[in-house]
Amino acid sequence: MNNRVFGTGTALVVLVLAVMAVPAMSGPNTAYFNSSANPVDSTNPIRNVIAKPGETVYVEVWFNITDPYGIDPTYTFESADINITFDSSIGNIPTVTWIPGTETIWDAYREKHRFGDSWWLGVCSAAWGEEPPYGLGPGIYPVVNLTIQGVSPGKMDLHFSHESPRWCDMFDAIGDSYPNQSWIDAKFWCYTTFSKPLPEGWNLISLPLEPLPGNESTSKVLETVSYDAVYRYDASSHTFIDVSGGTMEPGVGYFVHVTSPSTWTYNGTPYTQMNVSLEPGLNMIGWINCTKPISEALSSIEGKYWYVARWNATTQEYEIYNPVAPSSFNDFDMLEPTTGYWISMKESGWLNASC
Repeated sequence: MNNRVFGTGTALVVLVLAVMAVPAMSGPNTAYFNSSANPVDSTNPIRNVIAKPGETVYVEVWFNITDPYGIDPTYTFESADINITFDSSIGNIPTVTWIPGTETIWDAYREKHRFGDSWWLGVCSAAWGEEPPYGLGPGIYPVVNLTIQGVSPGKMDLHFSHESPRWCDMFDAIGDSYPNQSWIDAKFWCYTTFSKPLPEGWNLISLPLEPLPGNESTSKVLETVSYDAVYRYDASSHTFIDVSGGTMEPGVGYFVHVTSPSTWTYNGTPYTQMNVSLEPGLNMIGWINCTKPISEALSSIEGKYWYVARWNATTQEYEIYNPVAPSSFNDFDMLEPTTGYWISMKESGWLNASC
């Protein structure tokens, strides 16, 4: 299934919402996020939801009941408390609506309330017959549709919370909690677009954005660039590694050979925190998505490095910063996003930095 859900702001196509006659996945009773594009694919629930600021996407909550029998096998699955938490500064959930047709499933009780950055939902079914077992049998059951609005670039968890005073739980028809239940979270990516011109020749770059899920390959990250070589440096083996057929990630410096002037553009969420292990000798690193004075940026390895170097793609020459040299002798004194750097370490250390 396509794990990226893109919103168009248009109404969803109404689903056929009878209990779906599909094979239930093995394992515990499971709550998960899904979409109208794949409404019964509980074997591959949505793990990532993607939108840009101002865009609206729709995500649904479903139950896959594989083991409906509770502590007393006379009573099967009947009700659930659902608490979904989020970060409204990244992605707001202004409305939660019952999926059309679910009133025939949850016909005993349906209630919903927003508490700050969480939605609490309660559902209960009275769908039992004259004879036991009482409750719902095995099957896949739709619950609600979440409207998620992209607010500002970043990542947040769509989290089924199990913390008091509002939590997630599944119950049988007499209120016993199921010992075997699973709640599968998802992540919401509110993305931004980065763009930078790259001159012809060698460029030492780093990724200011974490690429969107499925777009981590070098060919996708550099899709708008004309290039014929991409290398990172392995500080342990002191060798360059060809990653032109591999992947790229933030926190790493990359030499890219650009064959003609290009504008580098890709989508992702800001890379704002790094924790990178550095080896004695040369290390080629990336940097976070903000500008900082070197003395502040490298405070976690103060006294442990000899110098920092960057590559000037225009002149095709190195520029140097030496922490003990007079300022007039240094070519630069700031670390900037999108630039890769060499750090010559006296000893091993960890570079910790955040925006």
